[in-house]
Amino acid sequence: MTSDDKKQIEISNLGKVAAHVPDLIVYGDFSQEVPFIESFDGVLLFVDISGFTALTEKFSMTTNLDRSADELTLALNNYVGDIVEEVLVFGGDVLKFAGDALLALWKVERCHINDIITLALKCSFSIQQEYGVRDTEVGLELRVKIGLSAGHISKVVVGDNRHQYFLVIGRAVDEVRLAQNLAKASEIILSPNCWELCDRKLIEVEKIKDERAVKFRYIRNTLDFDAEEFFDRCTQHLYQNRICDNFEILRNASVLPPNDKLEKCLRKYVMRNILKKIDDNQPLEYLSELRPVTIVFVNLQFDESANTHHLCKAIQDANTKIAAIIYPLSGKINKVFMFDKGCTLLCIFGLPGDKQSDEGANALDSANKIHAFCSTALMKVRLVSIGVTSGPVFCGVVGHRLRHEYTVIGRKVNLAARMMMYYPGVVTCDAVTCVKSKLPSYFFEELPLIEMKGVLNPGTVYKFLGVTEKTMIYKAYLSRERCEYYPLLGRKKETDLFENLLDDFKVKRKSHIIIYEGLMGYGKSQLLAEIAFLGQEAGHRVVAMELTKINVWQNFFVIRTLMAMFLGIDTCKTYDARQYILVTKIRGIVKEEYFCLLNNLYHVKFPTSEEVSKMSNDTKNEKLEEILFKILKNGVMKEVLIFVIDEAQFMDPASWDFLENLLRNIGIFVVMSLSPTTRRGRLPCAAAARLMSSEDTTYVQLRELTPSVIVQKACQDLGVVSIARELETFLIQRSHGNPLYCEELLRNLHLNNVLQFHMLEDDEEREDEWDNLFTVTALKTQTSKTSRESDSYICTITQNVKMHNIMLPPTLKGIALAELDNMNPSEQMVVKCAAIIGATFSTELLFHILPEWTKMKMNQTLAALVESHIFKCFDERKEMNANQIQDDLSNELCLSIKAVKSMGQESDLGLVVANRLQQEESVMQCKVMGFCTPLLQEAAYELWLKSQKRALHLKCASYLESQAHRCLCCGGGDFIPFHRYAVEGMLRNIDLQSTQKKSSKESILNEAAMVLVSETLKKLEQADQGGKSHALSRAEDTEMKFLERMDEIIMLTEMGKKRIKNLSSCECEEIVEYITIPLSQHCVAVEDTARALYYLLESACGYVHLSNNYMAFTYLNTAELLLKSVSPKQRNISLFEESVLHSLKGEVSYNMGQINLAKKLMKKALSLLKTRFPITIVGAFIKSMVETSKHRSHQKKPVSWQMSSGREKKLAVLYQQGHCLSLLWQLFSLDLATSSKKFSRLAALMNVNCAEESQDESQIISSYMEFSLCCQLMGHQHEWMKYELMAIRRSTHLRVVGEELLIIAKLAMSLAYMKLCLGNLPLAVQLGYRAHELCVQLKKPKLDCIVLNDLFNALFLRTRYQDSVHVLSWLGELSTRDDNVIGQALFVTGCLDVMLYAGFACKSFDYCLDFVLNNHMNCILMSQNSIMLGLYSSLAIWFGRLQEWDDFIELFEQARRLVRRTSASLYANHGFCKFVECEALLLRKYIEERPEKAPEMRNKIIKNLEQASTQCSTSPIYYSRVYHMKAYVQLMLGQDENSQSFLEKAFEDSEVYGNHLEQSWLEITKEWWFTGKCPMEDYWLKTAPNFPIWEVGRAEKDMGAFHKNKYLLNVPELDIDNPFPSSVSEEEIS
Repeated sequence: MTSDDKKQIEISNLGKVAAHVPDLIVYGDFSQEVPFIESFDGVLLFVDISGFTALTEKFSMTTNLDRSADELTLALNNYVGDIVEEVLVFGGDVLKFAGDALLALWKVERCHINDIITLALKCSFSIQQEYGVRDTEVGLELRVKIGLSAGHISKVVVGDNRHQYFLVIGRAVDEVRLAQNLAKASEIILSPNCWELCDRKLIEVEKIKDERAVKFRYIRNTLDFDAEEFFDRCTQHLYQNRICDNFEILRNASVLPPNDKLEKCLRKYVMRNILKKIDDNQPLEYLSELRPVTIVFVNLQFDESANTHHLCKAIQDANTKIAAIIYPLSGKINKVFMFDKGCTLLCIFGLPGDKQSDEGANALDSANKIHAFCSTALMKVRLVSIGVTSGPVFCGVVGHRLRHEYTVIGRKVNLAARMMMYYPGVVTCDAVTCVKSKLPSYFFEELPLIEMKGVLNPGTVYKFLGVTEKTMIYKAYLSRERCEYYPLLGRKKETDLFENLLDDFKVKRKSHIIIYEGLMGYGKSQLLAEIAFLGQEAGHRVVAMELTKINVWQNFFVIRTLMAMFLGIDTCKTYDARQYILVTKIRGIVKEEYFCLLNNLYHVKFPTSEEVSKMSNDTKNEKLEEILFKILKNGVMKEVLIFVIDEAQFMDPASWDFLENLLRNIGIFVVMSLSPTTRRGRLPCAAAARLMSSEDTTYVQLRELTPSVIVQKACQDLGVVSIARELETFLIQRSHGNPLYCEELLRNLHLNNVLQFHMLEDDEEREDEWDNLFTVTALKTQTSKTSRESDSYICTITQNVKMHNIMLPPTLKGIALAELDNMNPSEQMVVKCAAIIGATFSTELLFHILPEWTKMKMNQTLAALVESHIFKCFDERKEMNANQIQDDLSNELCLSIKAVKSMGQESDLGLVVANRLQQEESVMQCKVMGFCTPLLQEAAYELWLKSQKRALHLKCASYLESQAHRCLCCGGGDFIPFHRYAVEGMLRNIDLQSTQKKSSKESILNEAAMVLVSETLKKLEQADQGGKSHALSRAEDTEMKFLERMDEIIMLTEMGKKRIKNLSSCECEEIVEYITIPLSQHCVAVEDTARALYYLLESACGYVHLSNNYMAFTYLNTAELLLKSVSPKQRNISLFEESVLHSLKGEVSYNMGQINLAKKLMKKALSLLKTRFPITIVGAFIKSMVETSKHRSHQKKPVSWQMSSGREKKLAVLYQQGHCLSLLWQLFSLDLATSSKKFSRLAALMNVNCAEESQDESQIISSYMEFSLCCQLMGHQHEWMKYELMAIRRSTHLRVVGEELLIIAKLAMSLAYMKLCLGNLPLAVQLGYRAHELCVQLKKPKLDCIVLNDLFNALFLRTRYQDSVHVLSWLGELSTRDDNVIGQALFVTGCLDVMLYAGFACKSFDYCLDFVLNNHMNCILMSQNSIMLGLYSSLAIWFGRLQEWDDFIELFEQARRLVRRTSASLYANHGFCKFVECEALLLRKYIEERPEKAPEMRNKIIKNLEQASTQCSTSPIYYSRVYHMKAYVQLMLGQDENSQSFLEKAFEDSEVYGNHLEQSWLEITKEWWFTGKCPMEDYWLKTAPNFPIWEVGRAEKDMGAFHKNKYLLNVPELDIDNPFPSSVSEEEIS
């Protein structure tokens, strides 16, 4: 035989199948009909390994993904494999693996048995010597104890033509187990018969007290013993067993030549789940995993009189019946073995490919049926005991590569076996199975706890009573009770809908159904419990019930139970009590001769009347239905009747039919919940389908809870007021909005000691703490609510816990596996590969990692998965979301009329094929897809072995690296400029991108740019030469020329753009989400810390540029945790990256208003870059002199357009320094101290020098603009105008393409913003329109949203209402289309401003309020303190003006908390001005109603008005608003002269800065306060909330007299002599 032939034989399917079967079967007789018995003599060796269960628990209970199934498999099989190999070397045959034990056989003739006993002892002694004790990597010890027996043995084969099982029985089998039980660790025990049959002169033993068995010590070394001759003799004795005499081949069965007939016979002994994997050519490791399953141990104890034939017959009958019961329910018989005069069958529910969501109930129901059959129908069986447990166990191959078996090992396996033995004669289950089955509690009876050997803390043990109609009668109450201390969260719209529809029903009295459909765990039961409470609280009759799966098969169960509850007989324990209540309730409604029709229905004993006795069954049923109708009709005449049915998908067809007729004739309000039909689920009956599709049915699809509600729920479940930010992120990402998942995740973390609880410190205004950037707001929201306890707690995470490595809890894994196991192998492979990529994935990358697939096969499989709602096309989802948001808010209820297909409806095959082809075509167009249930992604990911995951992660990373850069629209390159050049090793794989040829789109734009450059530079040069002749050229001329140049740029870029039909918009957000973040995760998975940190920083930087501070915060924390997880010796992180980490943290802190923290971080970042920033005023003065000198020298140098090569690393440092200094000057500018202004100017100047040193025109222009703004804030007009003009002139050097064109757009935007702040509104408008045009050309929607908002404000303040409405509508459409929540918030802010200050509306107030309420915990908006301050203040003003103080206070408090956390930006100042207006309204209320609180409020508002005056130095456009409020406050305090003075100042500033909006309000205010001759009517209050809607296209003349709709600032009446109560002293007021 050639080596190639041998290799082919080694990998044949027969060899793989034979590895799962002993030689006793492989070389057995297959000609006999089953069942049959075959007897022989032999020696048995039983090896029990202690420590296996503890080792399995160590892995299954850990939350760390690092301890995965492959490590456990390796630990087990290394040990067991060595023992099996030892048995094979000594000629033994491994019969069975029973969990953590194995049974080996030496089949031999009786006359040679003494030699074989000696051989087995030598084998046992060798095992103990070599493998008796072994330490594992996790600190647990594995030990071996061995028992031997010899004698007569019988092989029994049972089963059928598809599945067969064998077991060995006889005295020797019983004795070997008893011998092993007597053994301690590292001991070998011989059974009495074995001791009788062995060669005693060779064996030294030790007697055991009171036992006939003996303990083996050693084999004597006698002179006449020839070891070589002995082994040759034993080989001859065992020759019939076909043991291998070739040293290289341990087992002949492993190298059998292909034999289809033999393979077909052997396959009957192997489970189908395993055969599928073998046929799919998957490695043994693929069969092993830690998996939640349900174990069913069945033990049959036989009479003493039972002989071998009795046993064979009983076991065959039991096996046949058990298989018939469990196979349809996806259960499997794993083992059949015989010990202690009893036969035990191990059945498993939930193995790979068999997972079902209701396996617990299936297992218990099966156990009950098995017990009933075996107890009554089997010969010579005296006792049947069954133990059922559920939980995570090791499922996999145990043994040697040549001989192994699929088995289960774990604490739950041991517990089921012990329960089976210690609770004889009944079906028992553990608490987990009881809960998991979701069966009512009355199906179970708690049993007394018995101490069981080897089982610690078994928990509660229950006796399962079985599912019988007698047990279930009338018992179907809601399992979830409403608790006032555990309120329903996130479902207010659903309960509001119920109340609104119920109100309509009470008027019309026409039957109506509300159906709440939601996935498992969405909180349907709690929602229905709340609805039942609301109905009862309103004084209505509510009958509520909850169904289970078994109710589907119980005819008329639902109606019978509802009627029993309605009549009040559900609690009666005796028939006469039920009969008495029935008589009192139905007398006068039903004739007495018909009472007997209720006998069978309610187990009563009314005498049968003559009339009824003559009725046929159909007539009786019709009459019974008529009686029930009459009872209900009489009931609804007295009160409103509400039926509440939870889990309505389990309603029986007869009840559906009755309910349909009932609702057609009687007005009843019905509320149901149900789970959506799965792809292989049972379709509803025809009546159910009609009711669900009825026009009188409101169908509500429950959605996942929002992140903010998940956080509230976590706090509620844990009994704390706040949770750690890391835990918050973990729950939001891993729960996917499902409350059940949130609960299970928390329970799992708590069980594994991950959570810690601390008392809340009384430090409400903690600031400048990085960890509290986002948690403080959530904390205060929680603490503002009433607490039941005086002490408040917070929850944190145990140190050194890696949250990203937390495994799924077994309960959630089981849910996901049930879905995964219902897929075919191809679908499973696609899902598992997609899981490696992430919850969203690109189809190109998926194709890249799929093993040898064609695109057609992949697309077909993806289409099937999309159709089954496993995957969704991301592009389609985004489009759908955009449309949905445009129509309504994202969190509105999803109401629909359900088109339901019922059982029996046939599908048009042609239509099905056409739909599938259409689905495949749409999948082919889809580039990005995602998991519909991300839980499935996590579960599928955990199924991979660690080595496999590593290989696939590496494959993904290598594919993605070339795409990890900014989009071409933004100029390409790193998000952190020149990042790759500053980090060693990163150029190795990334730099390929820089050598790629430029995009053809950019080339075409370059062509357009060259035309522009050639035409405009000449003009610009002439303009510059003309400028030199005038020492002081007017800034206005330069600005006008800049506007003209922008017009030319817009025109010419549009010409270039026409030649590019598909110029893509900015794709940076998609790149961050789908490229850099997954890359960081892939690098973490392969333990490449340096690369992981690189991509985490790139992702964080990308999110900062995208204004998503929360996500930036998240990934910066991930980066820090990654650094902490690496020991200092192994840490190879450059100072540059540490600097980047600190600067990004500083930027996020600045955006969140944490000024001091941001300063500290920026200074640290600069110090890491070897740039010292002075800390004293003297140091600042000296440094300023140095930097000024450097700047002058840069100015004298000629401008160099070309950058010298080899400077990329230096440029990276310069860019980073410039970025830090840019933020640092802005931070210092917020401080009012004189010294801070000097530090601010110094930082801005150093930024200019860094930019000039880099010789990058874009950086230089940006630094000039920033220096100009810095000088503007300081009041240095000369420098401010000088550098503004320098920036404009410098922009002429830019190419009008790519990033440089973007710089021009940003320059226009910055100029427009500055002009808006300074009150040059006409120029701000012109610049804004042009910046908007460029953003449109460049397809920069996020930038465009900011431009449009500034443009709207400029137009609005100029009272150009028609134009402002147009611009605001553009902002709304753009932000909705781009799903930009910041843009939407700006749009809502504009809508509120229009209503508050202009007297008309673009959107209703309810629309604006709903947006804020639904998004106030949005992670992105939480990071935009300035915007949220404006929103909260606007809403508070609305409620304050309308005197709705309860609503006002909550919003006012939200705004107050944000005041200290905002910068001095235009948005912040505008929001602060509105907050001061809120305080003014509150002061007026206090003066009128609670004068004792007025002084305190007066002091606060005066202080805040002064602060507002100071802050408005950066945006003087709002000076007039501040003075307006000052005038109002002074007037309320009785200071008329001061009030008039401030009012005049407000008029003056509104004129100077062109704030016409404020001017129009001031005119009405002045007339109202001082010059009015007669009382004025407040048209704003009169009109609100029904303001006229200004639609796009309408002119101002079409809007009527909306100008009058200005709010009148009323003045309360004061006691002139004592304006404030005497209880408040003057000192306190001052």
